[in-house]
Amino acid sequence: MTAQVLATQLPIRSWPRWAFDLLLWILFLGPLASPLFRATGLPLVSDTGTLARDVLATFICPTPERAFFLFGWPMAVCARCWGATIGLWCARLRVGERAPSLLVWYRTLAWPWRLVLAALPFLLWPLEIIGHYSGWWFAPLWLLLLNGMQAGFAAGLFFASVWPGFWPQPHTMRA
Repeated sequence: MTAQVLATQLPIRSWPRWAFDLLLWILFLGPLASPLFRATGLPLVSDTGTLARDVLATFICPTPERAFFLFGWPMAVCARCWGATIGLWCARLRVGERAPSLLVWYRTLAWPWRLVLAALPFLLWPLEIIGHYSGWWFAPLWLLLLNGMQAGFAAGLFFASVWPGFWPQPHTMRA
């Protein structure tokens, strides 16, 4: 008895892009909704905003006290975390239907190397947090936002590269 191996590559089963975009919209609008809900003063709506802030400040955001204020209430996450969501969106919009040659090169790397490259910008986060709490410096919120954006952009490239069917196929890419 002999076995034969198929020489053709099976097509990649893609995941819907709308799910990726929905996650990005939730990450972007969620921190904005919390202070807006709290500003209404309505019993259940305001409590929902407070709950969102408390959950994100406790389990997600390392420095919730460094948040932007909206209508007198702090956003649900710090400027750095919200900047990361903006960076994720920038990467999503940059990859889109076409990818420049640098991104094509990035996609040729094995996924563990892409993960390492995506994680490198996040090393600035603990450095900034330790320096802040040690009293060595006090970074303004706009700098935290930029720090988050560059890390979020790197993470967005990684997520777009591993999301099945998201990245443009080689025959559709233009440099």
